Amino acid sequence: MAVQTIPIVAQHASSDDGGRPQIAGGWRMWLLPAVSLIVLAGAALAIDMPVAQWAHGRNYPRLVRELMSLAEAFGHGVGVTLALVTVYTLDPLRRRLLPRTVLVVLAGGCGANLLKLLISRSRPSATELASVEGWQTFAAWLPFGRNGSAWQSFPSAHTATAVALALTLAMLYPRGKLLFAVFALAVGVQRVLGSAHYPSDVLAGAAVGWFCAVGILRRGKMRN
Repeated sequence: MAVQTIPIVAQHASSDDGGRPQIAGGWRMWLLPAVSLIVLAGAALAIDMPVAQWAHGRNYPRLVRELMSLAEAFGHGVGVTLALVTVYTLDPLRRRLLPRTVLVVLAGGCGANLLKLLISRSRPSATELASVEGWQTFAAWLPFGRNGSAWQSFPSAHTATAVALALTLAMLYPRGKLLFAVFALAVGVQRVLGSAHYPSDVLAGAAVGWFCAVGILRRGKMRN
């Protein structure tokens, strides 16, 4: 029996050449959200430094710190693994879908990490925020990781992973799609509040996660 899918899959989808469901809006629902996020990331460069200065070194209440720590897990390898193990344990009917799920999440995270090898940007926590402009946080092109984690701010791999995971879980469990979206949003907020990334990094990471996840999910059926 087919599982109801999230809105990126047409409710009355026709099949393509392989009998696979079409994404609602076709390529537009694949590319337009990602392109929109990239445009927003470019616009966010104007607020990167003020937001980073506001978040840097802030002594958050204990409850906020704990919530931030929990949110990060949804975009972290350990948290993602636990989520997938939970699906495998509690939902035997969907176990055969886990390889595709793993592929989607890995594509999102690895896609963001690949961009980190091509674009070097200093993290807020490693930057003199009051003395530089936003464009000055970008350094060498094609660093290939030589500068270490402190210069791997762009884009946010945690956010890319979280968005890819949220889309996949929403495909499997449509009733939880809003909850998964909130989890992914919380990861992005945590990365900014924790001075690990700028807002533009998070938006770019979300674009990567969306592009990779939908690009894979639109090519196969996620059903029982």
